[in-house]
Amino acid sequence: MLSAQEFLGTTITKASEKLKLIPVSDAGYAALIATDGLDLKDFKYKQGDKAGQVGYRMTVKWEIQDPDLKTSIGRTPFITQSFTVNFTPEGALATENPGLRNLREAVGQNKDGEPWQPAMLIGQMAKIFVSHRIDDKGEEQQDVQKVVAL
Repeated sequence: MLSAQEFLGTTITKASEKLKLIPVSDAGYAALIATDGLDLKDFKYKQGDKAGQVGYRMTVKWEIQDPDLKTSIGRTPFITQSFTVNFTPEGALATENPGLRNLREAVGQNKDGEPWQPAMLIGQMAKIFVSHRIDDKGEEQQDVQKVVAL
């Protein structure tokens, strides 16, 4: 792993390039949740009825399983998906979590009465659909539009 000090001393001579985006495909892509593919971060709501309250955002890192795509974009095709995660006032995972529900259904883990933990998502496969959008800085971005079972 590169240390911060090593990074600060790194010299390059080429200009930084834009990331080659994963193309939109009507057929979608088979993808798996990477071994380092789950993250949960807190944030503060800035507006609305939850303004000032703490919320949580889950990020899922997908590795697309398509060797031709890897060749065409020149890198392992990773893309992230993010959604808010709701908790009860007691701190337990709430049952009403649309983004998490969709993900669990796509990987066959949304079964009533069966014990479940988020770590069980790692390595699971699903079909993802990619979309492109222009962000507020005018840059084209890629998103996971939806996730369904293979």
